[in-house]
Amino acid sequence: MRRASAVRLFVAWALATGWFVAAAAPGSAAPIFSDGFESGNVSAWTKAVNFQAQQALVFSGAWAGRATTPGGSVAKAVKTLSSSQADIYLDARVHVVSAGGSTTVLLRLLTGGGSSLVSLDVLSSGRLRVRNHVSGTKATSATVIGFGSWYEAQLHASVNGSSSLIEVWLDGAKVNDLTLSPTNLGTTPVGRVQLGGSSSAFDAAFDDVVVDTAFIGGGGGPPPTPTNLRATGVTSTTVDLAWDPSSGATSYEVRRDGSLVGSPTTTSLHDSGLSPSTTYSYTVAACNSAGCSAPSEPLQVTTAASPAAPVLAAAGDIACDPADPNFNGGDGTASRCRQKYTAALLAGADVVMPLGDDQYECGGLQAFQQSYDPTWGAYKAITRPVVADAEYGTTGTDCGAAGADGYFSYFGDAAHGPQGYYSFDVGTWHVVVLNSMCSQVGGCGEGSPQNDWLEQDLAASAAPCTLAAFHHPRFASKSNGNFVSDRTLPFWEDLYAAGAEIVLNGNSHWYERFGPQDPMGNADPNGIVEFIVGTGGKSLGTIGSVRAPNSAAGSSGSFGVLKLTLRDGGYDWQFVPEGTSSFSDSGSASCH
Repeated sequence: MRRASAVRLFVAWALATGWFVAAAAPGSAAPIFSDGFESGNVSAWTKAVNFQAQQALVFSGAWAGRATTPGGSVAKAVKTLSSSQADIYLDARVHVVSAGGSTTVLLRLLTGGGSSLVSLDVLSSGRLRVRNHVSGTKATSATVIGFGSWYEAQLHASVNGSSSLIEVWLDGAKVNDLTLSPTNLGTTPVGRVQLGGSSSAFDAAFDDVVVDTAFIGGGGGPPPTPTNLRATGVTSTTVDLAWDPSSGATSYEVRRDGSLVGSPTTTSLHDSGLSPSTTYSYTVAACNSAGCSAPSEPLQVTTAASPAAPVLAAAGDIACDPADPNFNGGDGTASRCRQKYTAALLAGADVVMPLGDDQYECGGLQAFQQSYDPTWGAYKAITRPVVADAEYGTTGTDCGAAGADGYFSYFGDAAHGPQGYYSFDVGTWHVVVLNSMCSQVGGCGEGSPQNDWLEQDLAASAAPCTLAAFHHPRFASKSNGNFVSDRTLPFWEDLYAAGAEIVLNGNSHWYERFGPQDPMGNADPNGIVEFIVGTGGKSLGTIGSVRAPNSAAGSSGSFGVLKLTLRDGGYDWQFVPEGTSSFSDSGSASCH
């Protein structure tokens, strides 16, 4: 039975018994006629042919009416109203199981004498059609209903001669292309209403029928509670939900821990911005113009644990030429050729970045195979290399005839030859690798192929944090006082304009970290942090006793690698020294 019908019965009883006294509010009067078939019969109807109450297919309550005919005889229920009405609304929940004819009557309005005035039909295609039987006018909608589902259909007729009006609503939404206005229904008012009426093979259920002189909001009640609420996808910060459709619903309300998180019109929702390893309770309710159903049974969903932030390990100026007198079979000495020992510091990294001068003296393929490969080469599968001077050298073991051919041959596709500049994403970070051997790639300045590529790459990236790596630093605390190099100024200008966080360099054989600064070396909280990590093993230089402006930390007494933990929205850095060195530098920062 309809919730509204139950409320009206209760109010009538309360007023009749004196349980409470109240003034009647507008719209509180009982409808002209209503039937939810909860009596278990069709005795409220004046005439019923091949139409009975049943419990196999209901919308609400325990009973519904059903019209069934194999064809050849009509299936319908007709109600003669207590008084004829010139303005009338007929609303019902309708579930078409099957329809063998090209046109099947769902709802019909007739005169008291039984002449048809208006019909709402469903065609074999599932489209709805309204018919004015007086004038013969018809209108077919683009709306298609599916056989096998419940819908709320409401038919309105205002009988007023040539100024008559016909309107239709489906699930509380007006079907505009079924409106006939003005139309001629004559002047005889509606005295009967009808459910069904097809003489072709037909099977349909009807429930919660209401006849009134005003619009029947929501058919007197909200849709049934949705079922089968389930999680279809879970990450550390998102949950995807789905549920089975609720008949007559025009939207749904999804709540997380009691708070509304969405009102979709479909049977799914993507919930984001959640915390990892957290349990949330979800419910869903079905809604239409009459209100919302009771919430579904709660669904408990636990988000996944937060994935570990990727770790990037970097250093440049790494592997000695096998012919170097300090190579010592790959074991090196206390102060030179320490690539074997810095390689041991790479364990646990997700990405390894050799920052140029990866293999001395000329980056020959045999030199790579004999010196770099047994050490740092153990991490070749996760290596993103940077090319530099040594790789383009012409003096040393197995120097190639063409520039850096040993480097590009050894690293293969990862080196992105022959230009050597490329980009990739790791976690939520965008990483740009550039070739600061400018003369080898057509220059580094504005208008050069590399500079144009850099600007396009940065513009295309949607990553919230950006890191760049190239061999030659813009700033370095050199002992000769030459703190600034213009070679990579164009890189800095584009990276700064794009809001980059970090630049990684080698070349100077020491470790140095600069505070955030702009391309001209002015301290800037929104500037770029430069790390020089020329400590990969070849040898150590001497950092100047007078430091460059904004130099925040440095040491020329330790081989080692820089480890960056690239978090969402920030990063942690740690210089990891090799051997017994006590030097350390670590910290954390947020992205701009």
